[in-house]
Amino acid sequence: MDLDPKTLEVVRRPSRLQALASLRANAESSAEGLDRITRIACRALGVPVALVNLIDADRQQFMGCGSLPEPWKSMGEMPLTAGWCPFALDADAFAFADARSEPSLAGNAAAQSLGVVAYAGVPLRTADGDAVGTLCAVDYEPHEWTDDELSLMTDLAASAVAELQLLGASRVAAREHARLHALESVSCTIAGATTAGEVLDAVIGAVERTHAGALWRAAPSGDQVETVAVAGAGAEALARSGSPAPARVARAGEPTFLASRREVRDAFELDDVPDVGSVALLPVTAGGHALGVLGTCFPDERTFAEDDREYLAALAGISGLALARA
Repeated sequence: MDLDPKTLEVVRRPSRLQALASLRANAESSAEGLDRITRIACRALGVPVALVNLIDADRQQFMGCGSLPEPWKSMGEMPLTAGWCPFALDADAFAFADARSEPSLAGNAAAQSLGVVAYAGVPLRTADGDAVGTLCAVDYEPHEWTDDELSLMTDLAASAVAELQLLGASRVAAREHARLHALESVSCTIAGATTAGEVLDAVIGAVERTHAGALWRAAPSGDQVETVAVAGAGAEALARSGSPAPARVARAGEPTFLASRREVRDAFELDDVPDVGSVALLPVTAGGHALGVLGTCFPDERTFAEDDREYLAALAGISGLALARA
C-alpha cells in the first residue's frame, strides 16, 4: 500500500520530524514504561500485538512492544510502506476490521508477510499538535473496533507521549544542574590559571563530547588574532589554517556556530579537518573589551541548541576574565 502524496507530506513535515528528534533520545530509556502501556493495550483490547511506533522520514521504529511474539520481537522496525501507521498520523484514528475485504489493504506487506487481519492506530501527538508516531494494535482475526476501544487507545497514546516528555524534562534538568556545577568548577580552576593553555584545558574539560579547542588572542586593532593555546589534532589543523574566521568573530563580537563538516571546511578553507564535525567560535571579552576567541571542536555534527549556545557563551565569559590575567 503505497503512501499517497498527502500522507507523505505529513510524514515529512519539518515540524513533525523536529518534534520526533527531540523525543527519540528518550525512547530507549523509556522502554519499560512504553512496554507497560502496550501490555495494557493488549489486555484491554484482547489483541495479540500492540506497539508504540515512532515514524521517521523513511522508516517506522518499534519503541514499546510489550511481550511481542515473533517475528515482531526481532524486527524492531519496518519501512514506511509496510503497515498502516503513517495513515494514522493526520487522523483521530485509522482502523479496519478485516484487511481481506479490501484489495489495497490485503496487498500490504504487513497483511501478506505477518498475517495481520485487523488494525487500529491512533497518533502520538505532542502538546504542539505534532504526531511523532502511533500507538497501534493488530489482530490476526477480524476485529470490529468500538468507539470505546479507540478512545482507550487515544488515552494510552497520551500516556506514551507523557512518558517520553517527562524523561526529556528530567534529562534537561539533570544536564542543567551538571552544567552549573561545571561552571562553578571551571571558575575555581581558572582562578589559579597563569597561562592561556591552562585556561583552555579547564574550559574544554567542562564541555561535553569534546577534547579539542583553541584560544586566539585579538590584536589591539581587532583586525588580527594570534593563536595562544591549542588542544587536540583537529583544533591544531584549524589554528594552522590561517583562516580569517576567528578574527571576524573577535571583530564583530558575535559567536559563529559551524554545525557541519562542510561549514567547518569552508570557514577554515581546508579540504578536510580530521575528527571535527562542528565548531563553536565565541568572542572572549573582559571589561567590555575584545580579548580574543574561544573555539570548541566537536567530533560530530550538531545543531547547537539555544541552551548549548548559552552554556558555551558562559564558558567564554569565564575565559575572558582569566585571559585578561594570563
